[in-house]
Amino acid sequence: MEEMDRELRDITLSDLRSPLFFAWHMTNKCNLRCIHCLWESGPDASWPGELVEAEALLVCRQLIDFQIPYVAFSGGEPLLHPAFWPVCELLAEKGIEVKIESNGQLVDDDTAKRLASLNLRSIQISIDGTTQDAYSKMRPGAQLAQALEAVTKLVKRGVSTEIVYVPAKFNFYEAEKLIDLAVELKVKAFYTGKTMFIGRAVKNWDLLGLEEEENEKLSRLLEKKAAEYQDKMTILYYPYSVTDELNYRLKHPAASLLLMANGKVKLIGSMPFVCGDVRKHNLTEIWQRYIKAWAHPEVIEYANSTLETPALLAGANDFVELHL
Repeated sequence: MEEMDRELRDITLSDLRSPLFFAWHMTNKCNLRCIHCLWESGPDASWPGELVEAEALLVCRQLIDFQIPYVAFSGGEPLLHPAFWPVCELLAEKGIEVKIESNGQLVDDDTAKRLASLNLRSIQISIDGTTQDAYSKMRPGAQLAQALEAVTKLVKRGVSTEIVYVPAKFNFYEAEKLIDLAVELKVKAFYTGKTMFIGRAVKNWDLLGLEEEENEKLSRLLEKKAAEYQDKMTILYYPYSVTDELNYRLKHPAASLLLMANGKVKLIGSMPFVCGDVRKHNLTEIWQRYIKAWAHPEVIEYANSTLETPALLAGANDFVELHL
């Protein structure tokens, strides 16, 4: 976040014809039901009105027309969406950089081969420990061996592969071993940060939320390991809480859009506010509505209120239409 902001310090959103980054929460359906999930995804969690293939491809054509350079797909599990492959293949064909966030449980040999053909910017596999016990506490029913095998298959095929680690009380002490393992697996980057107090994490915070001294210890560990492995793997720790980021964004909105599975466009994942709908607005309209929405009184009040009342974040997954 900060690196991009530094590069754009002298540029305002109004100077931009379109966003520089497009985050696409492709589906809320997932093969897992992780206890920290931002969106409360799961096998039966598809939202009504998720975009069908024709609608998703229409969005893609707008992204191409506006020359948006970078698109990231998440979920749920994006590999489960029927339009995943045609959408990614179309964007890749047109030279748009694509990142995919996956739990890795569905990545077999054929899938790894097909992903490699996309020439991805990167694929990020979620791994939350070095033992099955810790991993499955975060991701009930998932197999650590399968996630590690997915990484191995992707790296072998030359895919730029990353690992993301969500810290919790029960996996905190496996962080160093996981970093060492990531280096052995030859991944490009290792990402972690403060666990986000949104979605299902709110209900499971007693299992997830680290004390501040533990967060500081993790930060120091990451700094030490980053120096140790600086020539082998990038290690990044995002030190901000949800409320820290939210209030930073009030003054410095990101040059990005967040498209939800049902076609709604939100300002940011930690707020319920909707600034557009791809079924009603074209990308130009949505971008202008996004810029305008950051100055909306409801948005400002909500962001400021979360500083004193973090429990408000429990409603972040609602869809509140702004009158713009």
